[in-house]
Amino acid sequence: MTKYEIINLLKDCSIALHTPVLLINERNKLSYHFPDSFQKPPSVLRDLHRSYINESRKRPYTIQLFTDPYDQHLFLYPMEMEGKEYVLGVGPFLQQDVSRKRVKMSLVMNDLDSEFEEQFVQYYQQLPIWNQVQIHSVKRLLNQLFPNKENKVRYALEEEKVRNHYQAFTQSLHSYPEIVASKQHFIDLFKKGEAQALEEYQAHREKSLINPDVRTMKNHMIRLVSELGYICIEKGAQQDEINSLSDFYINFLESKVLLEDLKSLELNILQSFLDRIKKIDEHPYHSPLVERAQKYIFQNLTKELTLKGIAETLKVNPNYLSGVFTKEKGMSITHFINQQRIKEAKELLCITHHSLMDISMLLGYNSQSYFTRVFKSMEGIGPKEFRRKYQIEKS
Repeated sequence: MTKYEIINLLKDCSIALHTPVLLINERNKLSYHFPDSFQKPPSVLRDLHRSYINESRKRPYTIQLFTDPYDQHLFLYPMEMEGKEYVLGVGPFLQQDVSRKRVKMSLVMNDLDSEFEEQFVQYYQQLPIWNQVQIHSVKRLLNQLFPNKENKVRYALEEEKVRNHYQAFTQSLHSYPEIVASKQHFIDLFKKGEAQALEEYQAHREKSLINPDVRTMKNHMIRLVSELGYICIEKGAQQDEINSLSDFYINFLESKVLLEDLKSLELNILQSFLDRIKKIDEHPYHSPLVERAQKYIFQNLTKELTLKGIAETLKVNPNYLSGVFTKEKGMSITHFINQQRIKEAKELLCITHHSLMDISMLLGYNSQSYFTRVFKSMEGIGPKEFRRKYQIEKS
């Protein structure tokens, strides 16, 4: 197809699907977009999207779906047209409405300044919302619309890369039993909450993951988070707490672009899950009411939480809930809420550079000073001092 025909096809797609369409040139610049009113992504997102565009070029004439850490989804299709390389984009689109609270949380989790908040909110407001059925339908439609043929030169390069990977794999088969045994030893130590599990894991990764690139490392860490989370839940950890922790780390690691940052974060992830599994035996069985109260607290840590509000949600008397909770947990509901929030705060202080104000707001505290008092009463030191001692430095 000529460029003129492609542009008209993109325009028809935009009108039919109610979504933005993009045409990106070989310099990764936007050479065409429809509708004209489409507001370009905030500058902080463009470098991230360029990395996806470059990644998509490795598979020409293939519809590829990319998802970024900011809740956006985008179909990309690289092709050659009139002797030049282009990437067609359908999207971005969302899978659910993104609230202002969600924007604030995304900025904090991805280490961005709060000054971007209004820009993000306005940008999100123009994006369509698709469910999973629509996404699959659109992908099938795009596969029918666009040619599905291979770029011979790039295909040869990819084929050579696959051959090289296969040769490296076959050469390392002799060490496979040792790698399996090493991983099992790590898992056994992890299940027991042994600190030695960290050393065993590092030794295992050096054998099984040699000179990874950033994407390979991210995929490895996503699998690690999922596996450790499953083990924790299987051993009896609170499922909502583990799910929340897993989502946090998976979203956060996707924002990293340097291998060294990922390796530092990996150790933090291991320690966080190890801490959870150590505490499982400390928590005896709880009644259904206390389990429901804990679940509600874990799911709403960033919102205002009060004994009265929780009791109303659970349809019980506040005094009764308070008495049962304190008896079974050995602490009041307010203390438990603060304990969980400070646990999240410690992780944010370690792996982000956001202000205490941002962190206190994200965790549902009305003021930074109150957050600081609560933190110090529980940890013995203030959040600033804690950050100085334990923060993971950026490269």
